[in-house]
Amino acid sequence: MTKLLIALTLALLSSGAWADWTEFSGSSNQSNVKVYYNLALRNQDQVLKVWQMQDYSTTQTMQQQTYLSVKSLLEVNCKTKMRRTMAANYYQLNLGRGASMLKSSTPAEWEPIAPDVTGESMRKFYCGRD
Repeated sequence: MTKLLIALTLALLSSGAWADWTEFSGSSNQSNVKVYYNLALRNQDQVLKVWQMQDYSTTQTMQQQTYLSVKSLLEVNCKTKMRRTMAANYYQLNLGRGASMLKSSTPAEWEPIAPDVTGESMRKFYCGRD
């Protein structure tokens, strides 16, 4: 069941609809990246599923593969101010286009939301100000 959910998640990562994406760029410690978020699901436990798009202006390299964008599905716990990456796709071109170079479908451990402007702004936008 988990593998099916992750497969569906990765399939959805390739969707190109940009109407509901919100840009939180120019606020990262990396000046060559724009970061976008899109709320996917809100549940009653104050845990959100949020899409994240990192769009780079210069080529990035991981495991000897190059990419220009990463689409990730995050879980954000509004109550504890923690987040984790559930799945990620690394794309050859900007805005999640082109061939998918790398995929990760292993959920990461929960970690505090970074106090940088991008992470904290996203949390406040979707979870509220507190």
